Amino acid sequence: MAKGKRRKKKPGSGYTPPPVDPQSLADEAREMLSQMAPDETGPRWGELQRLLVKAKADPNEVASAIAGRDLSAIEHLINVLQGLEEAEEPLEEILPEFPHDVLRDAMKAFRKRFKLMRLDHESKLGRSPLSTGKDAAFESILPPEQFPPDVWRVLVVKGELESTGRGFYKIPTEKPSF
Repeated sequence: MAKGKRRKKKPGSGYTPPPVDPQSLADEAREMLSQMAPDETGPRWGELQRLLVKAKADPNEVASAIAGRDLSAIEHLINVLQGLEEAEEPLEEILPEFPHDVLRDAMKAFRKRFKLMRLDHESKLGRSPLSTGKDAAFESILPPEQFPPDVWRVLVVKGELESTGRGFYKIPTEKPSF
């Protein structure tokens, strides 16, 4: 039996949900919060988290407040959404001072490790003797462990290095001009 031709749907003819109002979601979250206790367990905490994230609250702050069952932090998030309170700025990290010699030696060690890693990846050892090796396909490396982690953070602040996350750093393509 032959099947009939299916018609293609016209773009824009489908259902579009109504726009979400963050104020109404914040009101709904406040109502739900007033009925909850910190020792309460169950899916209501998950519903509250979904409401706050949908209302455009910071997901990291929401997750930590929900995980800690911190009613005052959730109340603060709702107040920020409704414009009753100002959002707190994250505290800047205070880094220790290092002598110029230590920073220079750290950069020298970083460049040396980067060069050796690249040479190791591009070498012909372990490959066919007829091949020419391959290009190194990485941009960042873990810095040498002989220097403390604060040294690398100071070098990032000074613009000598660029953090790529999870403890990896790379040499920036352009140095910022201060």
